[in-house]
Amino acid sequence: MPTDKEYLSAQDRLAFHKLKRLYFKERLSSFDTTNPESKNDHFRGFYTIFWMVMLFYSIITFVYCYEQDGVILSSDTFRVMSKDSLALCIADILMIAQSFIVVPFAKLLMKGVIPYQPTGLIIQHVVQTLYFFGNLTWVIWRNWNYTQSLFFTSHTMVMLMKMHSYVELNGELATKYIKLQSLKKEIPEFIKEHKDTELKENEKLAELESEVEFLDNELVQGSTRYPSNLTYYNYIDFLLVPTLVYWMEYPRTASIRPRYLLEKTAATLGTFLLLYITTERYIYPVVFDSSKSDLRVIIEVIIPFQLNYMFIFYIVFECILNWFAEITRFADRNFYDDWWNSVSFDEYARKWNKPVHRWLLRHVYSNSIESYKISKKSAAFITFLFSSCLHELVMVMLTKKIRMFLFVFQMSQIPLISLGRQPFIRNNPVLGNILFWIGLFLGPPMLGIFYTRQAIYNDRLLPYF
Repeated sequence: MPTDKEYLSAQDRLAFHKLKRLYFKERLSSFDTTNPESKNDHFRGFYTIFWMVMLFYSIITFVYCYEQDGVILSSDTFRVMSKDSLALCIADILMIAQSFIVVPFAKLLMKGVIPYQPTGLIIQHVVQTLYFFGNLTWVIWRNWNYTQSLFFTSHTMVMLMKMHSYVELNGELATKYIKLQSLKKEIPEFIKEHKDTELKENEKLAELESEVEFLDNELVQGSTRYPSNLTYYNYIDFLLVPTLVYWMEYPRTASIRPRYLLEKTAATLGTFLLLYITTERYIYPVVFDSSKSDLRVIIEVIIPFQLNYMFIFYIVFECILNWFAEITRFADRNFYDDWWNSVSFDEYARKWNKPVHRWLLRHVYSNSIESYKISKKSAAFITFLFSSCLHELVMVMLTKKIRMFLFVFQMSQIPLISLGRQPFIRNNPVLGNILFWIGLFLGPPMLGIFYTRQAIYNDRLLPYF
């Protein structure tokens, strides 16, 4: 018997390709205290030592701060961070509410009122563009400082990625659903018109039935069948689960553990305190001291910047994402892999932020290959360029100026990736890991200097500190 695809015409094969299946499965993050693999790790003691060192690090900082300023810790930075918080909350709620337009739009696609190709696709990108830049103008109009700008810009990007993924998958399913309904009407009419069957006509009937089976299977994910997923409840659930790629059904845990939520909440607050201490006492006083040379600043902040990088990673990928995973019972908690063992920057890009990596892989890399028939190498370059532009846009919203430092640094990883694939590095993972960490240690403080020093020269950020 021919396969499903062999029954389809060339045009149908192009329009009704198999969905790129996502394999969500139940798994835990590496640093999760409930992970059995972590409990059996021979290096688990280093995890304990690190947090003990951070405890004494905090105590020593509190003592120095009290001796110098008469307070345990200055609240100046906190006042800047919490400024205009009510307006930020209202703007964030309105930004989220605007995204709900995708649900009625998906229903229109399902009913065939708007064909997804090409009309729906054009409408999708126009609306997403207006949504994205319309919300970003609010950041400029409010003239928020770096903390509020960073949060709102990043959250807007997250919402845009979720909207895009939701509409794209439901658009593909709508096209197949409409075709399936048409075939189901066509088959009985075909049988009625051809009572005296011949060999050729039997082959045609088998082709139609095979296509129905193929399309019918494409509309099912787990126990959910399209279009039963087109509800506001399903969309709200998607907004809450810690993934950027939409799927009609995800693996779930059996229950919500209150103690686990309390643990992640405490870990978030504790790690944020460490982040605040490092920023307030060891970074701001140095990078905004115009009397120090750039080299001196790099030497002084290289360790504090790296600590903050670790703290931000832990807060976002271990604490916050696991917290949302727990309240939604989202079972696939593979938010990162062992990026600290990376021997090249492309390996690091794949491992350190899995939610964004999966979104880029599905909606930029794979779509570039399928839609434009370009090579994998070209698709990888486009994906890297797209990611670099988004990162630079965040810095533009923070500084309100186009400086391109982060863009240049990120794009400079491309020749470093090529270097990492050379045999003398690829065959020596220790050397590759050392070079990776050198780049990670030098990159953040250099970017910090470029952005803050230029801000000082422009007298832009000085009023905030």
